[in-house]
Amino acid sequence: MRTVVLYREDDAYAETATMQRTRGAQSGPREGGLGVTLFDRFGILDAIDVAVLAIIVYQVYGLLVGSRAWNVLRGLLALGLLWLVASNVGMQGTKWVFDRVAPVGILALVVVFQPELRAALERVGRGRTRRAVTGDPVAEIMAAVRNLTAQRVGALIAIERGTPLSEHGAQGTVLDTPVSSELLETLFDSSGPLHDGAVILRGDEIAYAGAILPLSQREHGLPSSFGTRHRAGLGLSEVSDALVLILSEERGTVALARDGRIQTAVAPSDVIKALREVYGEVRR
Repeated sequence: MRTVVLYREDDAYAETATMQRTRGAQSGPREGGLGVTLFDRFGILDAIDVAVLAIIVYQVYGLLVGSRAWNVLRGLLALGLLWLVASNVGMQGTKWVFDRVAPVGILALVVVFQPELRAALERVGRGRTRRAVTGDPVAEIMAAVRNLTAQRVGALIAIERGTPLSEHGAQGTVLDTPVSSELLETLFDSSGPLHDGAVILRGDEIAYAGAILPLSQREHGLPSSFGTRHRAGLGLSEVSDALVLILSEERGTVALARDGRIQTAVAPSDVIKALREVYGEVRR
């Protein structure tokens, strides 16, 4: 017995059209409509997401560049690239070492760069409120600086900006008295208990005297002539945004420390400019 299969031409055409539509749906949008589809999917939240990531990357770059962590970061990027290559080309021994060391290495980085991480968190949480300034503290500070350097008297003056310095002044003496050149000179040009510490200024007041500042832990790139006073000024600038004036009793010069950097033998005009910038922020 023979089996005869009958079908109609219009049914075959309909089945063929259905199969073509199914393949088209599985293959996705056509090349001509790709750009429109991508832009349609990019919404307001995506734009905010990109902006937030860009700000984070920029802030991290600003914190790291020029610091000791910057060179370490470049080394880590090189190791990360080597890890990626080893994983892709099948270097099993190298990949095994990286897989075992990576978790411990992350913890070690947190311990080693604790000061940088602390400074970064303080910068993120730094308040914008500042005490109003009356009078002209810049003139009083510069008068004291000129007299102290002329007499070869060492001094350490920290000017508070956004980061509170109360924890460093707590070991000293609270004054909360208006800034005056006579008082600054008396504090440093004497054999009293306050002349070896730092003076912390908050707005137009001397907030603390005899304050103990943290020493910089930097081991390389500092002149051998730097003593405890210079290391203390630099150390405070590494963990805060304070401007620190360091007066050398040996050379009778002024150094400025800010943002983890120190500039030596600064001209009086540049010292005035730095002070005006700081107190200009305070007045705003």
